[in-house]
Amino acid sequence: MKKLNLTLFSLFALILAATTTYAQQIPLYSQYYFNKFMYNPALTGHSGALEANLFGRNQYTQIDGFQTAGASVSGQANDGRIGLGLYLVNDANLLQTQNSVYGNYAYNIPLGDVNILSLGLGLGVINNRFNTENLITTHPDDPSINLLNTRPGAVLDASIGANLKLGNFQLGVSVPQFLGSSQEFTNNQETSLFYDMQNHLMVMTSYDIWATDLLKIQPLVLYKNTKNAPGQVDVNVIADWQNKGWLGAGWRDGYGVTAMAGIRLAEKIRFGYSYDWSTGDYSQALGGSHEVLFGIALNGKGKSDKASQEEMDAFKQQLEAKRQEDLKQQEEKIKALENEISELNSKPSKVDTVYVVQKVKEAPKRTQEKPKTNASDDNDPNVADQRTSGEFIVVAGSFGEETNATLYFNQLVNKGFSPYMHYQKDNKTYYVHLGKFYFKEEAKKFAKNNAKKGVKLWVKTLK
Repeated sequence: MKKLNLTLFSLFALILAATTTYAQQIPLYSQYYFNKFMYNPALTGHSGALEANLFGRNQYTQIDGFQTAGASVSGQANDGRIGLGLYLVNDANLLQTQNSVYGNYAYNIPLGDVNILSLGLGLGVINNRFNTENLITTHPDDPSINLLNTRPGAVLDASIGANLKLGNFQLGVSVPQFLGSSQEFTNNQETSLFYDMQNHLMVMTSYDIWATDLLKIQPLVLYKNTKNAPGQVDVNVIADWQNKGWLGAGWRDGYGVTAMAGIRLAEKIRFGYSYDWSTGDYSQALGGSHEVLFGIALNGKGKSDKASQEEMDAFKQQLEAKRQEDLKQQEEKIKALENEISELNSKPSKVDTVYVVQKVKEAPKRTQEKPKTNASDDNDPNVADQRTSGEFIVVAGSFGEETNATLYFNQLVNKGFSPYMHYQKDNKTYYVHLGKFYFKEEAKKFAKNNAKKGVKLWVKTLK
């Protein structure tokens, strides 16, 4: 095939430069807050509701021929695991018109209660044609013009993307025109011109700030880049009243600033409008840009970002569940304390009854009476020590306050013991014990045989 001459290449470069700001081939929008999936297929169905949108844009009001119009529909299936979408766009400038249709698929992978990883794929067809009627040429019969008048037909295109949602934070990366397809304009003489569709890189990040249950403020940043063109940054802030409408402002690098507003009706219908002020060197000659949006929810309440609303609801439910759990634990502690207080309040009569009995009665001897010994026993110090009567008690607890001793006394009764109370004047201590013994070995044996879980027994010498 014959290559196109330099003049035609220069013309083609001019056409590419006129398509969009910074020579990017992707249609330009300002209110993509509601159609994020057109830039990143991973966000297909992100609103959570089945909804449809119509949008139109008139760019550069001082110049005819720069219009964009389109329609989209999106929703979720399989309990939110899958997002499905379809959109059509007609994008025209003075010298070129592009028609495209895409079908999007997104798969959402839960990473927790409010964290989601989404992967998306978009497949579509694109058809470009040149508006040669707007060209003023010195030679109308130039073969280059005839070549541009040919119809190359549609070509297959694809876009891929991923989006990570961590709570209220989102970060997405996508590559529109992933296949890098080419359209061939050719004539009968086999002279050809190739229109290459370049890969684009788009990075979108946002954070939802819930000022109230129904007011969400979302800062949103979008970075766009493609081969042979400088990168471009969009910075937007949207204040979205979920049941009323929204207000927003934005700045687009190398282009200008944007103001937008919208209203919701009956929780299903929304109208939006935005205006762009061009701030470049040719802003006065180019004029501003108008953009309108009409959306309708086909099911559900149709709030503008139901996914974020559901995320907020899930987060609130998580907080509420934690609060309820804390309240439950507090109630259990309070109930346990109340039961303990009630138990303590119900025991004084029983304690007093038992305690009074023990106060007026010495503990019975647990072993035999003092055996009689001979003179040789008196001379043996070991025997003399063991013969000492009534000197040993098996102690379960010692207290400085009589009230505490009484409470512990009743606890032992409830555990099946038969305790006694002994007060030592010299150290002002109350001993709760299980009996007196003549012999220390007998006391130790009793303590060993009657030790129970939660009760530590030890032998005390009274004299």
